[in-house]
Amino acid sequence: STPVSYKQKFLDQNAFLVYYTKGFDGPDRPNIESGEDGSDSVQTMQYGARNEAWTAVDDLFVELEFNISNEEKQRIDDMSSREDLLILASEAIRAFDDYLRFAPGAD
Repeated sequence: STPVSYKQKFLDQNAFLVYYTKGFDGPDRPNIESGEDGSDSVQTMQYGARNEAWTAVDDLFVELEFNISNEEKQRIDDMSSREDLLILASEAIRAFDDYLRFAPGAD
């Protein structure tokens, strides 16, 4: 992914200050949170896509564990169970595709 910019490091390390000053960075200077350079929005989208991918994979694993633990009570070949697993698997694949779309070509 894109390296963390100095501006993002500053915002992360000084969140209290940035919040209470409302991003004021001095007279005749743009608000520090304005994000005019565009790199922060790409990084924000990368983080969001990463979090979506982890959530989708976690949901899939939870459903798999549930089906394995309840195999005696309910047959694993139940159609609704298979459909749920297929839906969760396709969501996980879509989320990883979205996440990998943000990866630089060299990676």
